[in-house]
Amino acid sequence: MSEQKSFINIDSMRQYIIQKYKESDFQFADYPFISYDPNLTRVRVEQFTWQNCIEMFKSDIFLKQHSIEQNKQMIEYFYTKCSKLIATSDIEIPIEQIPFLADQNGRLQICKNIYFPSAMIDRTETINTSHLYIHRKIFVWLNDIERNEIKAWLEKLGVIERTDITYLQKTIIPNVATYITKENAIETIKMLFRLFQKNSITKKDFLQLKQMKLLTTRENLIPANQCFFSDQYNPRLKLEEYLKTKEDKFLTFDYVKNGMYQRENQDLVEWRRFFSMMGVQEELHLIEFQQKITDSEAVEYGFPYEYLSRCTHNKHQRINAYSGFQTIPFLHHTESKYIY
Repeated sequence: MSEQKSFINIDSMRQYIIQKYKESDFQFADYPFISYDPNLTRVRVEQFTWQNCIEMFKSDIFLKQHSIEQNKQMIEYFYTKCSKLIATSDIEIPIEQIPFLADQNGRLQICKNIYFPSAMIDRTETINTSHLYIHRKIFVWLNDIERNEIKAWLEKLGVIERTDITYLQKTIIPNVATYITKENAIETIKMLFRLFQKNSITKKDFLQLKQMKLLTTRENLIPANQCFFSDQYNPRLKLEEYLKTKEDKFLTFDYVKNGMYQRENQDLVEWRRFFSMMGVQEELHLIEFQQKITDSEAVEYGFPYEYLSRCTHNKHQRINAYSGFQTIPFLHHTESKYIY
């Protein structure tokens, strides 16, 4: 890599290494890169590995001197080394792990984290968004007929045009349990609701979305399949009035009352159907634990400690796991804790 002086600034590489080892006692030559020789490791000559290279590509020291023109040359280099046009490659790490595509902010991204901008976005000078797109100048360059094969190669690596459905498949679902924050919770659900109205979300997608976190009436985030409809959604069984001070599991109505969906009589049915597909519950149901759970887990699920047998019938062995338990949600809030 140090031989690629057209897009690798040797001085920035040296400055990166100095910064990385600033707490060590290493001393660096003005021109520190030499041909690899395994015998040199015996005299403490360090090897600059591909993992070092990846870390360097992410550093501010490198990016300050990495221009868009250099990024074009970098893309061509990796295409030549890693495409099927050649039989072998001297790159000792999967190309999917190497950040080599400049985004709209000039930072280098791996293929799975970046999109081609849509035609509408491409017409703008800047992209003011939290989503990551290939830099506009790089995108224009890739659309030149001479570079059709490079663009096709990037598409095979997972760089696709950003639409709501591709964003769902490529970014949200792979990170479904951690994607939602309080800042993006409303905006993301509105986007998914639009896809739902277009019948663009599959049953398989909804199964995975059950782990997506939703906002409660207390503005906390919990997985969709642990949520219950608050009374404003007109569920079949209204529980919020009785349990709102005891349980933080009721879905906020902000999803419906914010934005363009104001026709409650018509749209509320669709919103309820949408959230039901995600696993939000509107009535009590039997919960059975076929898998083994420990005594402490059983208590967390609402089983009273007094209900759990501590020993076998012969009292010679201690019981610390159970299976086949059955309960219903909120049972521990009933007046009698001993009716099952």
